Amino acid sequence: MGGIDHFTRNILKNLSITKPEPPAFIDWNQIDSMDFPERIKTLIRLASAYDPNNAVHGAMRHKYHLNSPVTLADVLEFEQEFHVTIPEIFVRFLTEVGNGGAGVDYGFYSLETLRRENKHLKYPRDNDKNIFDYDNLKERWEELAHELDDALEACEEDSEIDKIYGKMYGGLLVIATNGCTFDHVLICEGKHTGMVGMIDWNSEEQSVPFFYGMDFETWICTYFKKIIQGDVTKGSPKFWTVNWR
Repeated sequence: MGGIDHFTRNILKNLSITKPEPPAFIDWNQIDSMDFPERIKTLIRLASAYDPNNAVHGAMRHKYHLNSPVTLADVLEFEQEFHVTIPEIFVRFLTEVGNGGAGVDYGFYSLETLRRENKHLKYPRDNDKNIFDYDNLKERWEELAHELDDALEACEEDSEIDKIYGKMYGGLLVIATNGCTFDHVLICEGKHTGMVGMIDWNSEEQSVPFFYGMDFETWICTYFKKIIQGDVTKGSPKFWTVNWR
């Protein structure tokens, strides 16, 4: 850890996010061998050093800081309230790393914010299949979007509309936002449990959910590694965004 600490202390404060190159003395094998909580905190610290002006999309909100962790009892209470089983790796994040804070884009939600952003988990559902379980995801989504449009046009009862939202978003834990109507979700059931995706709350036919194809641990570690390595692209004149290609 000596080399990593030396780098963090001595990095130039005016280093631009357009320039960073991974210095030869960062031992990626050493970082990858760390237990998850230590590894992710190390990556966040290094990413902060490489982005001192919080120029990466969303970083101005969390500024690479983490909230104090919650207890396992707090997480279990949330699971019982929302009838969901949170994948173990995110439980470890909340209880060993931080109760929200530094994360993808605008950062991860605290348990308190998770309560506000995940009311859809309480909506009734016909089965335990979430949208990412469907091999024909695009076609299934378009069916549900049309079903929602018809229900809204017919002024159906809220309870009936909630059932459709349950089919569209059930089993998906919103953990962060990309901005506007786009949210990052952790899949909490089905064949892709523990993996991540993105949804668009516009719920329109063209708003097909996006599947990252990565589990939470890989996703979050990859995100901060890309910042450290300068693998970012211009998002607007005011910020840079991680290049997921």
